[in-house]
Amino acid sequence: MARRNPLLFAIVVTILFVVCYGSALIAQTPPPVDNFVASAHYGSFKKRHGKAFGGDAEEGHRFNAFKQNMQTAYFLNTQNPHAHYDVSGKFADLTPQEFAKLYLNPDYYARHLKDHKEDVHVDDSAPSGVMSVDWRDKGAVTPVKNQGLCGSCWAFSAIGNIEGQWAASGHSLVSLSEQMLVSCDNIDEGCNGGLMDQAMNWIMQSHNGSVFTEASYPYTSGGGTRPPCHDEGEVGAKITGFLSLPHDEERIAEWVEKRGPVAVAVDATTWQLYFGGVVSLCLAWSLNHGVLIVGFNKNAKPPYWIVKNSWGSSWGEKGYIRLAMGSNQCMLKNYPVSATVESPHTPHVPTTTA
Repeated sequence: MARRNPLLFAIVVTILFVVCYGSALIAQTPPPVDNFVASAHYGSFKKRHGKAFGGDAEEGHRFNAFKQNMQTAYFLNTQNPHAHYDVSGKFADLTPQEFAKLYLNPDYYARHLKDHKEDVHVDDSAPSGVMSVDWRDKGAVTPVKNQGLCGSCWAFSAIGNIEGQWAASGHSLVSLSEQMLVSCDNIDEGCNGGLMDQAMNWIMQSHNGSVFTEASYPYTSGGGTRPPCHDEGEVGAKITGFLSLPHDEERIAEWVEKRGPVAVAVDATTWQLYFGGVVSLCLAWSLNHGVLIVGFNKNAKPPYWIVKNSWGSSWGEKGYIRLAMGSNQCMLKNYPVSATVESPHTPHVPTTTA
């Protein structure tokens, strides 16, 4: 794939923002970044992340990408008064194209999401009026994980959902195996992309609903490779099916409140430089990344979703991002799915035969 000019990309981003949100943004175009200031920030960035590059050409390329990202962060901060974008994070020396190639899967989502349909009936009971939920506090969310240089966000999203549903239904929280999906799921494409409902379908059809523990089948694809499947491990959870939830934020919130975390896809193009706070104006064109909603807070100003990512705990807010509720930020409501599990307290009714 031909490398696109980072400056041209930034100009296109600005133009699209202007087209979508009004000519008033023209006045907020990022000012030029002084080389001396950029160099000082770049030196701090390299020291913080232990960065060292071989040769002047690579060093110059990384510095130019970093400098351009300083402008991008400035621009995104002007559009998001409740969020903070910064070049102190580990992705700040990547061009937008490099970041997308390494961490996002727009092509896979575009090819495979055409036939996605929601299941209309999710929960017939009336909303309870609960204003905030955080499943981390309820012991239904495992620590933040890191997909590394593998396009396996779909596996982390699906497994995070199953972990959450399993614990929220009354079972003990257990960290489950993303590697089982990356290596063994032949519906999806390992490090080249996948979909959460497809992964759950594979678990049901090919694995009898069973999911191995992470301890018995640990993640090894962080370097971008897909080891052969070895279908052996300790079963840590079992699903009974899965649902495509309504593309409606209130209905998604009802599911999160009553059932637990939900797997969703987003456009994470601008997440490269996210540092903290609530994103209220997300630059979004198409779905390209799988994540996990673990809660929400409607009392906050602005109200927000709590979203778990899979880029390690050094990214964002210790591995999380908050997105404003009610305006489909980052296209969060366009592809919500969840596994279903059986409560350990549900009595088993034996099957009888004539």
